Order: sequence, then structure tokens, then C-alpha cells
Amino acid sequence: MRYIELILLVLAYSSLVLAIFVSFLCYKKQIERKETLTFAISLLLLIVSMTIPTLIGHSKQIETTNVFILLSMVLVGLTTPLSVLPERKISIAFNYRSLLISLSVVLFILTCVTSFSGHLQYIEKLVVVFLGVSVVSSMLVNLGTKPKKEIAHLERSNRWLSILFLVIVPALLIANYVFGNNGYVFPIGFTLPLVFIFLAWHKLFDDLQRLSLLNPKLEPSQQHYKNFSLTPREKEIATLLVSGKTYKQIAEQLFISMPTVKTHTSHIYKKCKVNNKVELALLITS
Repeated sequence: MRYIELILLVLAYSSLVLAIFVSFLCYKKQIERKETLTFAISLLLLIVSMTIPTLIGHSKQIETTNVFILLSMVLVGLTTPLSVLPERKISIAFNYRSLLISLSVVLFILTCVTSFSGHLQYIEKLVVVFLGVSVVSSMLVNLGTKPKKEIAHLERSNRWLSILFLVIVPALLIANYVFGNNGYVFPIGFTLPLVFIFLAWHKLFDDLQRLSLLNPKLEPSQQHYKNFSLTPREKEIATLLVSGKTYKQIAEQLFISMPTVKTHTSHIYKKCKVNNKVELALLITS
């Protein structure tokens, strides 16, 4: 059973690394937000920190492992709502975002300080509560609000993913931090790696779909341009945007400045009533 567990951990690691790599490609093409990329990285750090005792064959956590787990949990607690909420049809107040970041920074500092003073157990429960509230509230928002246009095709799978997280995350937190005795780590088993594998491939599949939408060989319909009254220059730029070109590449190809490209892009988005490249690609190529 241990060998199967280790195989699942390796698959979870490799799946998350691959998902992060593809997500980075999407970010470079300006079709992914940095918050989502950071969320994927934080998940990788979390599973690494939680599975170190299993990999080294120790049943007891060493103090540095405890610190690593808690810091990773703070990072996941921060990036989860920052990644989920912008994808929903709900506005994020600047004060809420600032409060979330400030609270995360405070917990991060307190975790580091208490680890040196030997009182890590006092901050541990606060971090667990922070992560639990952050993930559960984000998943409830995911279930209770409508998605933006660019991820509407993933609505069903996102809802099932939210339900899965609402069940798994509290269960794992209770198992490891409420019923655990003296920092004992319960065996990882199959559940945790399978959850991360599912999450990684869900993200990977979405990113690969979005990258294929920006296939340079894809010819947008000229009729769509007429429907939205785009000027000849805007049609040119819209075609290049859909083909996956960056602002810099468009500026160099058309021999215009980047501010001019951004201005035209803003007009295109306004006329087509979209917010980004993904929405434009879905609209033009549908």
C-alpha cells in the first residue's frame, strides 16, 4: 500500500508541476491572471509540505516541517479567494482584498516568530481556521454565483470541484489538527494525492483548451467584425489578439506604439462587450 501511496504522490507532484508550467504559458500570453498562477504554486508547496513525513518515512513531524506546512496553508488561504472571486460575477471590494492580504502577512510573520520562540502551537489553530474559512467561503461563493463568460464552459465541473473541496478540506483539517496528538501526522493515504491530481488535471485541461482557442491557424469570422462595427485597424488588432500575439508583438508587426495597441484593444473590448482575450476569442471564433 505504501508503494501505491508513493506513486500517487509522484503523480500529484508531476501533475501540479505540469499544470503550473502550462498556466505560466497562459500567463505569458496574457490569458491567465497571476493570482491563479500563484494559487497553483501554493497548492504544490502545500502538498510537498504535508507529504514530507511520508516521503522520509517519519511518523512525527519535525518543527521545520510544521512551519513549512503552516506557511503553505497561509499562502493557500490567501490565493484561493484571490483566484476564485475574480472569475465570478461578483465585485471584490478593495478593502476586502487589502484586509485579506494584511491578515495573511500577519499570520505569516507570527508563524515565523513563534517557530523561533517555541510557541508554534498557539498560532497553528489560527492558521487552520484562516485556511478553512477562506476555502469554504470561496467554494460557497463559487456555488452561489454565476461565472464570467470566459469560464462558463467549466461551470458544471467547477461546481463538483467546489462540493468536493467543501467535504475534503474540513475533513483533512479535523483529522490532522483536531484529533491529532502532539503533532502526529495521519497517513496521507490515497485521498489527498487524488484530490490534488484531480485539481491539477482540471486546471491543465482548461488551460490547454484556452491555448487552443488562440491557435494562430484559426481564422476568425469576418462577419463578427461587421456585427461589432470594428474599424479596419481594430479588425487587424483583433485578429492578432485572437491569434495569441502580445501587445509588444502586435506593435512591432504593425509598426505602431504599444499605447496605441492598448487603446485600440480597449475600444475592441468595449465594442464587443468583453473583458479580455479569452472572451474575445470565444466571441469571434464561435
